[in-house]
Parts: sequence; structure tokens; C-alpha cells
Amino acid sequence: MTILDTTRAPRRLHEGYLKYRYSVPGVATIGSEVPLPELQWFLTPFLTRGPFDIQIRVARVGHLRGHVTFTARDEDERTYEEHLGALGANFRIEMGDTIHITVGPLLEHSPHVLYTNIVEALLRFLAVAHGRLLLHSACVRLGDTGVMLSARTDTGKTGTILRLIREEGATFLSDDMTIVEPNGVAHCFPKPLTISHHTLRAVQTQTLSRAQWGKLRVQSRLHSKEGRQFGMRLAQMNLPIMTFNALTQAVVPPPKYDVDRLVPCDVIHEVAVSDLFIIERGPNGLEDVSFDRALDELIENTDDAYGFPPFSILAPTLHVGGMDYEALRDRERELLGHVLRQVRVRRLVRDDFGWPVQISAVLAADRADAAASAPATTAPLTDVGGPPPTNGHHGPNGHDGQNGHHNGAVSAVGFSPHHLDAGDSPA
Repeated sequence: MTILDTTRAPRRLHEGYLKYRYSVPGVATIGSEVPLPELQWFLTPFLTRGPFDIQIRVARVGHLRGHVTFTARDEDERTYEEHLGALGANFRIEMGDTIHITVGPLLEHSPHVLYTNIVEALLRFLAVAHGRLLLHSACVRLGDTGVMLSARTDTGKTGTILRLIREEGATFLSDDMTIVEPNGVAHCFPKPLTISHHTLRAVQTQTLSRAQWGKLRVQSRLHSKEGRQFGMRLAQMNLPIMTFNALTQAVVPPPKYDVDRLVPCDVIHEVAVSDLFIIERGPNGLEDVSFDRALDELIENTDDAYGFPPFSILAPTLHVGGMDYEALRDRERELLGHVLRQVRVRRLVRDDFGWPVQISAVLAADRADAAASAPATTAPLTDVGGPPPTNGHHGPNGHDGQNGHHNGAVSAVGFSPHHLDAGDSPA
């Protein structure tokens, strides 16, 4: 990697009609010459012509290089160039009140790479600048309960969401990224779902044709965690990894489907989140997660979603809303802390992809526990011989402690967390 610093005046290409316009509430407005399928839900064709928070245009960027090169012309402009010059997946970012992104023609034909590797990283920090989070998480409403899921990439979030909708009657808000306010209200971010190889088990056979199933099996294998890990290894070998990635996805698009294409469901706009589950694979277990540990893990899981180049070299140079990268990270952590003081966080570990059944069982046990702990309304107050009955949950949302969490490692539902199996009664 070569990093250059030059003072030449930036070339600006800010004229022209931006056909595709998106408005992500509370986060950003975007005008683009390139369609962004991940933001289809937020498409607003008659949105004013500007100024947008982000503008995306297509032009030739860069020159032939012997190494991947990241150029900082001044404090506002950054240029990423790979070996093939203007034929590769090069781009330029000019930061200011409006963030101007100029991408090479190759990225015009691979909008998923453009969105995932460039635009979404900017949306993350624009959200922070507007006092919100774009958190790597999934979100549903299960009954009257707002539930978020966090996990490392390719753990099984998507399959869990599909099964919660199909088997447990959940309504959908998001699968990969969720907009969250400091007060714990989550807003929908219904990107198309990416179907990895292990998620195929959660897709109903009758929803896709035989030809679609065959194509999906190939796509899901190519765009799996193993495929990304192979790409990461290539990125360490002075190879044009973004160009490879863009060409691959232009030829074999990633397996993306709108949620209601895979399972009948409703999409709701917002829900107050009271429960968050960090799901993992391993020996079966359930435990509450302390405030500090939850804060660290949720930030780590969000960072994990941006592991592919060029985020690691681009992000530290960003400044958005008057904040540099370190200030943005500190502000993101502060906002997440406000959320976690109102949400109970538990770790749910399974060795059989059984998270949907267990989430439903745990929440049902919580409701039964709360009902059993409620003081009787028919008895006179004078009949109560002592303090009202309690199950030890006194904090926000019925949890112990100032930050709304049990800090112990034993489940609060009244049984050993290592014996919660499908079919067990949690009562």
C-alpha cells in the first residue's frame, strides 16, 4: 500500500443530473448516477435535487499503479487507486457539507461493491453525526417486544430472522443494519437479505423455482464467509482486490432477495427495543451480558461488517459533521451507551442453529416471570404483610441495576442456561 500526499487542487465533477435519489430518515440524503439496490426501500424519485449529503458520479479516476495507492491531496480529498488505473475499481471522495464520491466505470457495473465498500461506511458515520447509530444488527418485533440480534458476520442472523418471521410470527425491520436512536427506538433498514450457504436451510423450497435454487447454491457458496476470507488473503498480496471483487460480483451477483420474496411478512417502520441477543455458535448456553462487555462486543461486531478493503485505510482519514474519525468513534460509543442503558443484553449460544426457538422461549419465560412477580390487584393494600414480591429485576425494562442488565452469568429465566434445548419448557 502506497500513501501519497499532494497539494494539487482537486478536480471537481459536480455537474449533471442525479437520477437515483434516496432519503434515509435521520441519516442522509443521497443523489447518485448509479442505482443502489440496497437502498431501494429509501428510493425517493422526487426528492429535491440537492444539496444532498452524498453525491455519487461516474468518471475515469486514477492512473496505472504498481501498488494499491491511497492519495490525500488535502484534508478534504481522498483517492483510492489500484493497479489497472481508470479500468479498475478506483474512486475519489471529497468531504465537506456534501460528500462527493466519484467512481470509475467498473464500479458503475458493480453497485453492490460501491454500496458495501464505500457508501455504507459513510452512512455509518453520517448517522453518528446526526445523533443516531447504524448498527450491524437485525431487528424484529416479536409479539409486543422489540428484539435486536447482533453477531459476527455469517454466524446465522439471516436464517434466525427468517425463522422468527415464519415460525414465531415476528414482523421485520432489518436483517443486516439497523438505525437506532439513543432512546432505544429502532428504525427499519430493509436491505435485501444476503443468503449465505448455511442460511439456505431457512429458505422455504416453494418460494424459489428449481433454476433459482440452482443459481442460489452457486451464489451462496461463492459469496460465503470462506469466499470473503479468501479475498482478504488476496488483499494482503498487493493485488487489486476491489477490482477482483467488482468483476466477480458483476459476473455472479451476490444472492440477495427482499425478505418478502423468501417468507410472507410485514415490514414495520419502528419499534422500541427492550431485548438484544448476541448470538454465537458453540455449546448451548444463555447468559446476561454486562453493560461494558455489551458495549465492546456490539462495536466489534459492527466493525466486523466493514473488514473488507478499503475501509481500514479510508476510515481513519474521514471527517464528517465537524468530527474526525476518533471523535466519530467516541460519539458512536457514547450513543450506543445510551441505548444499552434501556435494553437487556443476553448472549445466546447454540450448536444447532436453534436460536429462533430459544429466543421465543426466553421471552415467553420473561413474560411469565413478570406476571408472577406483579402484585395482586384484587387484594387490599393493607393485606400486604411486607414489601411487594420481587424477582430481583428493578432496573429499566424490569432488569437489575442502573443500566438495565443482570451482570451475572446465570439466566434470569429460572433454569440453567446450559440446559435450554429445543422442546424444553422454560417455565
